[in-house]
Amino acid sequence: MTATCSSTTTTPLLGCVALPYWQTLVRVAEQVEVNPEDIVALTSQTQSKEALSSVALESYLALFEAGLKQCSTFGLKVGKAITPGSYPVLGMTLMSCENLRQVLEQVVRYESLNHDLGRSHLEFEQHESLYKWTPNNLLFPNLNSDFCFQLIVSVFAGIQTFSPWLLNQPIPLKKINFTGSEPSNAEVYKHFFKADIRYNQTANSIVVDSKILDWPVLNGDTSSFNALTAYADTLLNSRTQQQDIIAKLNVILPDALRRQSFRIDDLASQLNMSARTLQRKLKDAGHSYQSLLDDVRRRFAEHYLQATSLSMNEITFLIGYQEQSSFNHAFKGWNEISPSAYREKSAEKKKP
Repeated sequence: MTATCSSTTTTPLLGCVALPYWQTLVRVAEQVEVNPEDIVALTSQTQSKEALSSVALESYLALFEAGLKQCSTFGLKVGKAITPGSYPVLGMTLMSCENLRQVLEQVVRYESLNHDLGRSHLEFEQHESLYKWTPNNLLFPNLNSDFCFQLIVSVFAGIQTFSPWLLNQPIPLKKINFTGSEPSNAEVYKHFFKADIRYNQTANSIVVDSKILDWPVLNGDTSSFNALTAYADTLLNSRTQQQDIIAKLNVILPDALRRQSFRIDDLASQLNMSARTLQRKLKDAGHSYQSLLDDVRRRFAEHYLQATSLSMNEITFLIGYQEQSSFNHAFKGWNEISPSAYREKSAEKKKP
């Protein structure tokens, strides 16, 4: 009989990574000499500008991509740079577990406190057990891309790098499966993971001998486990409630923009609450209504410019502006170039 459990992932538009997780990426990006100005610019794009507790998922992916351009094994370097501090609440919780089985269960349970990049899944069987990690397919439609492969490597390598803090040794892996094709430098990954690595598989997974799931967490404070998981549950529930209101606004805002009816009072009415209540909920989630409005406008403007032949006047209207000059001014503030220049640049990138 197989026991399974999985974690969930959030809507990509709302995704973020915990600040310490981002800082780990920044350290590695600096080591491979990513342009410092790019790092600073991306760091400023936080999801929670008031608390500075998280960074937008877009920023994480953009910096990861920049690092990959500098170093072909960037994902492995990121995973090898993981420390307990990279996992703020999750790390403390893991170090209070009794054994490896409980550790993996908490990874699945609280993964989204660390990032919204994908979801974990566990399958416990008598002889072999499996940890599977699936990138969010809305963010990563091509699971065979080099970018996706490196991201998965960073997750698996992070687990392997963190395990000595729990067990005083790396987890002995039997097999690793990747959906991507075998890279030209495959020996690098085999040397690090010390396992049978298979490519072009149906899922990305780590296979271990089920006996090691009973290995104890050494030097852990199991007496604090209940308190830490209760705290993590509180954070998780709060985050879910905050994301719920943002998700609803992201659904109704595009139509509200087209109807030119997007004042906060209009949106609050659709959500059956007062404008003051909506403002409070947004503040609790680390947003202001204006920042959310600007973000939705920017995303749709970029989409229309890249993927459609709509005129500038049509795009202006669709994202809620009455004057093209106002749209031009706003777009330059978002991207530092005009909408027409952005469209031309996007078209150039598509050329073979």
